[in-house]
Amino acid sequence: MESSEELRQVVTRFFEALRDGDEEAVRNRVSRQPGFERFGSDPDEVWHDGEAAARLWVQQMRELGAELGGGYPWHLIDEIYAISEGSVGWAGGRSQMASPVDDAVEFRFTCVLHLEHGEWKIVQWHSSIPSTNEEYGFFLTKSVDEIAEAVSESRPDLSASSAEDGTVTIAFTDIEDSMRLNAFLGDRRWLEVLRAHNDVVRNVTTNHGGTVVKGQGDGFMLAFASARRALTCSQAIERSISETFKDPGSPVRVRIGLHVGETTREADDFFGHAVNYAARIASSAAGGEIVVSSLVYGLLAQTGEFEFEPAREVELKGVEGLQMVYPLAFA
Repeated sequence: MESSEELRQVVTRFFEALRDGDEEAVRNRVSRQPGFERFGSDPDEVWHDGEAAARLWVQQMRELGAELGGGYPWHLIDEIYAISEGSVGWAGGRSQMASPVDDAVEFRFTCVLHLEHGEWKIVQWHSSIPSTNEEYGFFLTKSVDEIAEAVSESRPDLSASSAEDGTVTIAFTDIEDSMRLNAFLGDRRWLEVLRAHNDVVRNVTTNHGGTVVKGQGDGFMLAFASARRALTCSQAIERSISETFKDPGSPVRVRIGLHVGETTREADDFFGHAVNYAARIASSAAGGEIVVSSLVYGLLAQTGEFEFEPAREVELKGVEGLQMVYPLAFA
């Protein structure tokens, strides 16, 4: 074993690519070979697929850099060390992540790399935020798109949440800028926030006759037999979140999106389109906002029970053309 200047420079450039939001450089450094591993602190946050891990890194860079520009808002505390032996190497270092809402967070990482056709590729990655007497793994959140993808692949039985005509109203919820909050608050504070948030979503959904179809990280997919019940539940979630995190200046704000689809005769279309469309509707919402699709609006607008803000046109990823969405008006 010996120190490797070449490997040190490779890992340093990967660190800088994450910092600068260089998506292509990040994707190209991750191995797609069997045996890849990346870990988070949640039991579900284990990745053995390099392609999926690369997509997650890119998603994190986009969310973390949305307000600050670039990608990960971090800088190295000291020089990265790197060791190699033959076609295998490993490296690690310490960094500090900037925060507008808390003290800067120390962040450390280690990785294993393997030579593939003359290029060093990451085959294992672990990162953590150190704390007194114990180490907490960096808690990675899940985007609503990832949850929608998982549901579309598993195709759970939603018959218990279906109306008589076979329709199901879907709600996606998540915390706005959750990845940035995770990084800025630190794992212990973030886990406290996450537990309180998840308890609210699960309890309120159950109390309103809904079903938690999938929950990962800070994101949820919920199902209801009626659009009215789904929207009433969404209002209750927002109220309960506001009450739970009522401290002045609290950054915890939930966004919710609703859509309706038919599962009985159009199961393929429901899981192939309706679920993903609902996730994109949620992604178009701001924190503290409930947004519904035109189909949900058509079902509820004439009842007089709900008031909506003026419609707005949005671009939804993977959907051709501008789409009309309708934000719920809060009294």
